[in-house]
Amino acid sequence: MKKIALAFDVVVGTIFNLIDLLIFEFLLHRTARVIVPLVSFGKIEVEDIHAVPTGFNWLGLKRRDDGRYVLNSTMSMLAAAIFWLLCLVVYFAFTRDF
Repeated sequence: MKKIALAFDVVVGTIFNLIDLLIFEFLLHRTARVIVPLVSFGKIEVEDIHAVPTGFNWLGLKRRDDGRYVLNSTMSMLAAAIFWLLCLVVYFAFTRDF
Protein backbone atom coordinates (compact mmCIF):
# COMPACT_ATOMS: atom_id res chain seq x y z
CA MET A 1 0.00 0.00 0.00
CA LYS A 2 2.91 2.36 0.70
CA LYS A 3 4.22 1.88 -2.85
CA ILE A 4 0.89 2.98 -4.32
CA ALA A 5 0.81 6.06 -2.08
CA LEU A 6 4.39 6.91 -3.02
CA ALA A 7 3.63 6.52 -6.73
CA PHE A 8 0.54 8.70 -6.35
CA ASP A 9 2.62 11.34 -4.56
CA VAL A 10 5.18 11.34 -7.37
CA VAL A 11 2.48 11.68 -10.05
CA VAL A 12 0.71 14.52 -8.24
CA GLY A 13 4.03 16.28 -7.60
CA THR A 14 4.95 16.02 -11.27
CA ILE A 15 1.57 17.40 -12.35
CA PHE A 16 1.93 20.37 -9.98
CA ASN A 17 5.45 21.04 -11.27
CA LEU A 18 4.15 21.11 -14.85
CA ILE A 19 1.33 23.46 -13.87
CA ASP A 20 3.85 25.70 -12.12
CA LEU A 21 6.06 25.68 -15.20
CA LEU A 22 3.21 26.51 -17.57
CA ILE A 23 1.50 29.17 -15.48
CA PHE A 24 4.29 30.97 -13.69
CA GLU A 25 7.24 30.57 -15.98
CA PHE A 26 5.52 30.71 -19.33
CA LEU A 27 2.29 32.69 -19.09
CA LEU A 28 3.11 35.24 -16.40
CA HIS A 29 6.72 35.89 -17.33
CA ARG A 30 5.97 36.21 -21.04
CA THR A 31 3.07 38.54 -20.29
CA ALA A 32 5.31 40.70 -18.12
CA ARG A 33 7.97 40.87 -20.83
CA VAL A 34 5.36 42.51 -23.08
CA ILE A 35 3.27 44.54 -20.62
CA VAL A 36 5.98 46.10 -18.41
CA PRO A 37 7.90 47.84 -21.24
CA LEU A 38 4.62 49.05 -22.77
CA VAL A 39 3.34 50.54 -19.53
CA SER A 40 6.71 52.12 -18.65
CA PHE A 41 7.27 53.42 -22.21
CA GLY A 42 10.46 51.38 -22.51
CA LYS A 43 12.02 52.70 -19.30
CA ILE A 44 11.78 49.30 -17.53
CA GLU A 45 12.62 45.91 -18.98
CA VAL A 46 12.17 42.47 -17.44
CA GLU A 47 15.04 40.26 -16.35
CA ASP A 48 15.50 36.82 -17.90
CA ILE A 49 13.60 34.14 -16.03
CA HIS A 50 16.58 32.00 -15.05
CA ALA A 51 18.99 34.84 -14.25
CA VAL A 52 20.53 35.10 -10.80
CA PRO A 53 18.82 38.03 -9.02
CA THR A 54 21.51 40.24 -7.48
CA GLY A 55 21.52 43.94 -6.68
CA PHE A 56 17.76 44.52 -6.79
CA ASN A 57 15.97 46.80 -4.33
CA TRP A 58 12.85 45.80 -2.41
CA LEU A 59 10.64 46.73 -5.39
CA GLY A 60 12.62 44.40 -7.62
CA LEU A 61 14.27 47.16 -9.64
CA LYS A 62 17.91 47.70 -10.56
CA ARG A 63 19.32 50.65 -12.51
CA ARG A 64 21.45 49.90 -15.54
CA ASP A 65 24.33 52.03 -16.77
CA ASP A 66 22.23 53.55 -19.56
CA GLY A 67 19.62 54.90 -17.10
CA ARG A 68 16.98 52.27 -17.76
CA TYR A 69 15.73 49.86 -15.12
CA VAL A 70 15.60 46.06 -14.96
CA LEU A 71 12.69 44.41 -13.15
CA ASN A 72 13.30 41.19 -11.23
CA SER A 73 11.55 38.16 -12.71
CA THR A 74 9.64 37.48 -9.48
CA MET A 75 8.21 40.99 -9.35
CA SER A 76 7.45 40.85 -13.05
CA MET A 77 5.33 37.75 -12.47
CA LEU A 78 3.47 39.67 -9.76
CA ALA A 79 2.88 42.54 -12.18
CA ALA A 80 1.55 40.11 -14.80
CA ALA A 81 -0.74 38.45 -12.25
CA ILE A 82 -2.15 41.88 -11.35
CA PHE A 83 -2.64 42.60 -15.06
CA TRP A 84 -4.59 39.36 -15.59
CA LEU A 85 -6.63 40.02 -12.45
CA LEU A 86 -7.56 43.47 -13.75
CA CYS A 87 -8.51 41.93 -17.10
CA LEU A 88 -10.78 39.50 -15.28
CA VAL A 89 -12.40 42.32 -13.29
CA VAL A 90 -13.01 44.34 -16.46
CA TYR A 91 -14.47 41.28 -18.18
CA PHE A 92 -16.91 40.65 -15.34
CA ALA A 93 -17.78 44.35 -15.12
CA PHE A 94 -18.79 44.55 -18.78
CA THR A 95 -20.53 41.19 -19.05
CA ARG A 96 -22.64 41.57 -15.94
CA ASP A 97 -26.37 42.01 -16.53
CA PHE A 98 -28.01 44.98 -14.82
